Order: sequence, then C-alpha cells, then structure tokens
Amino acid sequence: MAHVTNFLGLLEQLQSADITVHQGRCAVVRNRNATCMKCAEVCTSGCISYDDNELTIEPERCIGCGTCATVCPTCALEAHRPNDAELLQSCRAACEAADGEVVVACEQLLAAADGLYDPAKVVGVTCLGRVEESLLVTLAALGARRVVLVQARCAECEHASGFETARLVRDTALALLETWNNDMRIDLVEKLPSAVRRSGDEGYDASRRSFFSSVKDEAKSAAAVTADYAVKDALGVEEPPEPKFVKVGKDGTLPHFIPDRRGRLLAALDALGQPQDVLIDTRLWGHVIIDPEKCSSCQMCATFCPTGAIAKYAGEDGSIGVTHRPVDCVKCRCCTDICAQGALELSDEVFAVDLLSGAQERYPMKPLKNPPGNPHQIWHSMKDLLNCDQVYER
Repeated sequence: MAHVTNFLGLLEQLQSADITVHQGRCAVVRNRNATCMKCAEVCTSGCISYDDNELTIEPERCIGCGTCATVCPTCALEAHRPNDAELLQSCRAACEAADGEVVVACEQLLAAADGLYDPAKVVGVTCLGRVEESLLVTLAALGARRVVLVQARCAECEHASGFETARLVRDTALALLETWNNDMRIDLVEKLPSAVRRSGDEGYDASRRSFFSSVKDEAKSAAAVTADYAVKDALGVEEPPEPKFVKVGKDGTLPHFIPDRRGRLLAALDALGQPQDVLIDTRLWGHVIIDPEKCSSCQMCATFCPTGAIAKYAGEDGSIGVTHRPVDCVKCRCCTDICAQGALELSDEVFAVDLLSGAQERYPMKPLKNPPGNPHQIWHSMKDLLNCDQVYER
C-alpha cells in the first residue's frame, strides 16, 4: 500500500511541475481580508481557486503558461518549464546567436512555422504572458539591442489574457528603460522577423531537431522530478507540509520576504546606472500615504505587509509609528484591505531615484490608549468600544 501511495505522490508531483504555489507568500493566505486574486483573474483555464485559506491549482487543467506567476505581486506562484533561470539562459543564447536580438514567440506560432525558423535564434514559450519585467530589463543590462515578442492569433485564443499581460509588461519595461536612459527596443509583432528565418535546405532537419529537443526537455524535467522523489523515498525523507496558517513573529508581524523577481529587477536597474529624477507610474511599485486623522495606531498594515515595505517602529520615548519604503512595495494592497478606518491610500506614482536609494518615510502615530502587554487590555478596549462602564472580566 505504501508503494501505491508513493506512486500516486510521484504522479501528483509530475502533474504539478508547471507551477509551484508558495502558500506563505500569497496575500490572501496571509490575510483573508485581502482582495488580491490576480492569478485567478488571468487564468483562462480556471484551474486556480482559493478555499479554506489555501490557494490551489488543478494540475490537470493547468496549461503551464505562467501568466499567473507574472501577475502575482508576491511571487507566490513560481513558473517552471522553463523556470526563470532557464528562460533567461535561453534568451541570452538567442541574443548571442542573433547579434543582440532576442525573439520570444508563442509556441502555437512556432508549431505552425515548424522548420521555417532557426531554433537557435528563437525562444518558445507556452504563452507570451510568461515574459515579465525582470527578464526584459536584465536583457537590457546584458546589452541586448532589441526584444521581439511574437504573438500568434492572440485575439482568437482562449488564453488571450496572456497577451494582454504581455502588453502591460512590455509597456512597464519600456517605461523603466526610458527612465533609466536605455534604448533597447521591445516590440510586439505578429510575424517572425526575417533575421530568424532558416534557409530552405535546412528546414526538415531543423524541424526534427526542434521536435526532439522539445521531447528531450520534457523528459529531462520529468526525470529530475522522478529522481528527486526516488531519492527521498529511498531515504525515508518526508517533506513537511507547508503550514496552512502563517504565524506572527515576536515583533508582532508576519514573516517578511522580497520576491525573487523584484530583487533581480532592482539589480538590473542598478546595473543600468542612475535614473532620471522623475515620478514613474507602473504596475510594480506603490507609495503608501497614511491619513493621521483617520489612523487608529493599530499598525495592522505593518503586521500584514509581506515585504516589510511598511514596518513598525517604537522609540525609547514611547513614540510609535510605521516606516514606509516604496522600493519594497509590490502593490498587493494588503495594507489598504486590512485598514478598518480607511486611513491608507496607495498611490501608483513613485520617484525612480527612491527605488535605488532605498528612501523611506516615517509616519508617527498616536500612542495606543490600551497598549498590548497590559493584562486588562481586552477589558479596557471593550469598555471603550461599547462606551460603557458596566463591562466585567472574570
């Protein structure tokens, strides 16, 4: 029976090899009051759902396009086949083969043009929604002259939301490159550029090589999962399940993390040099504004902020408040969703120079009337809430 269970576990891992869900990073898992469901909104196969404080993906329905991972602000979804490192490596190889030009194309289009293009100069993805800003800006930092995103019949495709995401990513990346004074072009086109066409006498062999290369990649991915599972099974190693609920730390906040893609994007921007001192409006960063008149000093915004963009502070003189670093904000809107007083606003505009300088703002807050640590805190708080002295504790 154990072998049957192990085999079923292996099948589950093979089926879910396209996307990994990191529950502790998901805004909705961390805060059930959060409204972010961007992943489900762009998933046209309907394989993503949230139930009982868990984000789940039905592997049999997932096509592995990776669009959900692109729109996720906290990188709670991680795309595979290819993963980010493999996709970057493929783009670098294509860039070198095509003299500084990177061509990324939808696999549907490549299947229709099989044998007519040089596979060394083209990178195939299930959907253009797989492409995101850290990849594009990194290619610019590495010296690419142009990135060409080749669409198929996206308007007629059932996964058209991937193209809309790709267009948004293209616009965001271009805005960043312009601000950082980089002239790499990013074009969305409907046909493969002539530079990647293969001469007719090589077409058939190229087609066969492309097919076997695809099969080899699929086999390699499956073999890696199988080998990893076999070793752990032989050693009797069981991976502990990811905790269903994220626990608050000693500082009274949930664990913080900076999404991997955000780190790579900032590293690439830093490599491009200093930006213009202007405000930029993108899907990536936000600027939190707190109204002190509405704020109740609960600091719940800092408690639930996944990246630590909003952090608590307490002075030796008894002063309290939060600090805000726009560079770490991922616009998950956990802060605005959790604030019962509506004291927070999230502006789409941030200063480009603040993203590299790590500038932060300080928002002092009124001292709490019933601070935590007092054994009668709940009693006093309920008296204030009910505006009644006849509240008793036992």
